[in-house]
Amino acid sequence: MKTTKRSMLIAAVAAAALLLTGCAAESTPAAEETVSTEPVSGGTLRVLEAVQPTGFDPVQVFSSTSMPITYTALYGQFVIANPETGGYDCGLCESFTTEDGGATWDVVTREGLTFTDGTPFDAAAIKYNWDRMKDPALGSASAGVASQIDHIELVDERTARLHLVVPNPGLLGLMPIYALQWIASPTALEQGQEAFNKNPIGAGPFVFDSWTPGGTLKLVRNEDYFDEPAYLDAIEIQGVTDNTQRLNGLIAGQADIILNTDAPTLADAEAAGYANEVYTFNGGIGFMFNTAKPPFDDVRARQAVAYALDLQQINDAVNKGSGDVPTTLFSEDSPFHEDIPLQTYDPKKAQKLFDELAEDGTPLSFAYTVFPGTGPAIFDALQAQLAQYDNVTVTADQRDSSQQGVVTTSGDYSMALSSLAFSDPGSRLWGALNGTANRTNYSRINDPEMNEALDAALATSDTAEQKEQYAIVQERLAELVPYVLFQEFLNGATVTDKVHGVEMYGYTTPAAAKIWLEP
Repeated sequence: MKTTKRSMLIAAVAAAALLLTGCAAESTPAAEETVSTEPVSGGTLRVLEAVQPTGFDPVQVFSSTSMPITYTALYGQFVIANPETGGYDCGLCESFTTEDGGATWDVVTREGLTFTDGTPFDAAAIKYNWDRMKDPALGSASAGVASQIDHIELVDERTARLHLVVPNPGLLGLMPIYALQWIASPTALEQGQEAFNKNPIGAGPFVFDSWTPGGTLKLVRNEDYFDEPAYLDAIEIQGVTDNTQRLNGLIAGQADIILNTDAPTLADAEAAGYANEVYTFNGGIGFMFNTAKPPFDDVRARQAVAYALDLQQINDAVNKGSGDVPTTLFSEDSPFHEDIPLQTYDPKKAQKLFDELAEDGTPLSFAYTVFPGTGPAIFDALQAQLAQYDNVTVTADQRDSSQQGVVTTSGDYSMALSSLAFSDPGSRLWGALNGTANRTNYSRINDPEMNEALDAALATSDTAEQKEQYAIVQERLAELVPYVLFQEFLNGATVTDKVHGVEMYGYTTPAAAKIWLEP
């Protein structure tokens, strides 16, 4: 979805709107918009991201869609998803290849590339960063994908050879999703996390200037960036978790761009006349079952919950009537689209299965993992619907936001909110649904027929063959129900008239280096 540029004046902002950094005039459009056709350099971009940083160590990153401007500014883009080819290009790497079906991968760094502290961005730096990502003591949300790497061999100064626990032919496509793409200076990391957060060092298009915890992060252009320098002189970033407060900050003139994955706020922004740049993923967000332990190791329990839920009601409760429920795994414009429903609402079938489980001596009782934010609203909607049935009980497993991502990686949950959203089905679906995918398969689903289809789809470049294999995957998903998706996953940015170069595609966008301000 892409809306037109802002065309109407916002007359006033509610007095209760959050004033983020002192006083600022409301953002207004030009009477007659004159847009530069070519990017220009200069200016300071004011950004409201969805998360307030607690630091800048890559192991602290949870979501690649929550702070993309901060992290693409500091660390650049190691691997870049290409919307024209559907494949991946190297950014900070020179090449990232496998010759044996994903059993090993050779990652070659660019010759002469350095971090902004002057130390080499080489194979040893990659090994240092990715080995850290696996350390359970650091609690990285990307530990799952990092743990697919058994060990890293330093072939030469610029080449790191990844030896995987099991072959993963889709590893390259996982890079833009997880924090492995953010490579920090080992020398700076060796000073400890507290010191690093006061002066984070990467090799990106911007360098650290200052940061007030709970306040503003300022980054300035890296004039020695290996590629073309960024257009902006500087970026000032604040993290605001409340969606409405971010939009109010934009309207109040305190920001030039806000990031958002929330359908109601995007709708409100469009209604207010602002431009939304939005990427809608295939798949979506919803309930994920831990299929490896009771009660959801029994497919009947998963099917019962899926039949029991009116997903549109849950979507409406969370998204205030905005947004859509994904009904198929692939969108209609995908070459792999099949009219295979992901879920069917059938209360009678649900009650029959709940009763069957109870008659077997195991009436369904489970905990739903609740995180701050929309978690309580989702739980309330889930609990209200299941309360209409006999022989099923759900309770709330309240967790702190610091555990988000970690509980699913470790398997410490029964049912939780998760994403099965993707641009490239080869890497993402293989990693999420293949039984040999190890710790990126958070639902722990392991179905031989689906595994074989995922392997076959990834092994061929023939679209017709891929479509046939993904049809099998969709059929098995509908039967086995490791996920129940109730909302589309959006990656969006809302901007004023002066902001250009915002490109949304997949995860980790928009990229800071491409954004420019009209004078």
